[in-house]
Amino acid sequence: MADLTFVSRRDSSFKEFPPASAQIAMVLPFYGDLTVWMRTPDAGGWHFPTSARRSGETILEVARRELWDAARIVANRLDLLGAIRYELPKPTTAYVYMCELDRLSWWYELPDKNKCAELGVFARLPRPIASEAVEIVLEAALRARRTGLR
Repeated sequence: MADLTFVSRRDSSFKEFPPASAQIAMVLPFYGDLTVWMRTPDAGGWHFPTSARRSGETILEVARRELWDAARIVANRLDLLGAIRYELPKPTTAYVYMCELDRLSWWYELPDKNKCAELGVFARLPRPIASEAVEIVLEAALRARRTGLR
């Protein structure tokens, strides 16, 4: 299991994770009280839209691109939740965003099957999940929603 550390953007240590240090963007879309999850053809379980940064992209652009490419979601606003640090073969930082949706466009236009095998909305944690990281960031997002943090 990878060593994971989640840091809220409201935490004083968050300043150690500037946007330029993030290599990955993860987005937790909420449709009312439901969370939007996806499964890719090669993933072992459910996860949130996540992608690596391409040359010349900001981490916010990565998040917006991945929402569209993976789940055909256009979010009016992305709220920065924090960062998650993976200690894999090398340290990797992912910026974690959340968004509130008033509609799901993939009801009309499905994503590319090579990028997304399934999309689903769930009131509870779906099983199996792809990694411990998605459970950690979901707990942080639900806590932020309960306390009204934006």
